[in-house]
Amino acid sequence: MAKQNTKKKKQKQPWRRKDPTRSKPLSLDALKEYGALEGFEPPEGDFDPTGAWDHLYRFWLVGNPWQQYRGFFQVTRSAPAEGSLKLCVNRSILLSQHPAFHNTEIQMTCAADALCTPRSWELKAETRDIHGKPFDESRVEESASVHGGTITTKRNGRDLTRTIPTPFTSDFSLLDVVQRLPKGDTKPIEFALLQEMDEIKEDQSLSYREKLDFEIGGRTLPLHCYQQIGRGLLPYRYYVDDHGRLLFAFSAVRAYIYDPKARQQQRKSVDWLITKEKRRRKK
Repeated sequence: MAKQNTKKKKQKQPWRRKDPTRSKPLSLDALKEYGALEGFEPPEGDFDPTGAWDHLYRFWLVGNPWQQYRGFFQVTRSAPAEGSLKLCVNRSILLSQHPAFHNTEIQMTCAADALCTPRSWELKAETRDIHGKPFDESRVEESASVHGGTITTKRNGRDLTRTIPTPFTSDFSLLDVVQRLPKGDTKPIEFALLQEMDEIKEDQSLSYREKLDFEIGGRTLPLHCYQQIGRGLLPYRYYVDDHGRLLFAFSAVRAYIYDPKARQQQRKSVDWLITKEKRRRKK
């Protein structure tokens, strides 16, 4: 007698069938349809992108609606002085499968030029569990400087020298660059990109794409879109308001959404994960 197959067929989660971003490219409309922009409040008041500013973003990822929030991303810029400026990055990304948070802090000194070209930086990164305990051997400490197209790096005590084509910038610097660009059709800016202050991606281009009126929260929000394309990277789109303030940036399945309350959401996520862990242990 043939053995019956009693294994239950795995059913798709309801959110997978309803996810509109799985059937079309990620866009502002897809983000709104998916609910990623619920509660979004456009900032008001004047903004000077050439001065000092401090922006906080929520990191959002396509997929399970209960795990869309994946961390925060803070970028702070100082006012230029004597041809240079400080650009500071503080990022925390939720690794929900562990669960844990991968934290990155970068202190950059950049040229006060069109590409916010990195001159030197200090980077610290590590992974911590939801209770704040670091994972063994996850910590990275790096210091680097750039001279004449040569990057000299000391990473966890090891020295590394690389050559990068000029002009160049970093993906973090672009968050400053797009806020100072002209709002209209101009000649594309071409450069090499230092991705995550690590990988060198050549033949990149940044250009103005379009102006649009985006309906959100019962109001019309004028936006200007810039697009970055190039070898070895998926296209990235950046949306700034009429003042130049960067509100949205996304590529492929992830997005950064302007949200001054992103750190509060981080605390809620940690509390939820701790509660979930306690319930699992009681079973």
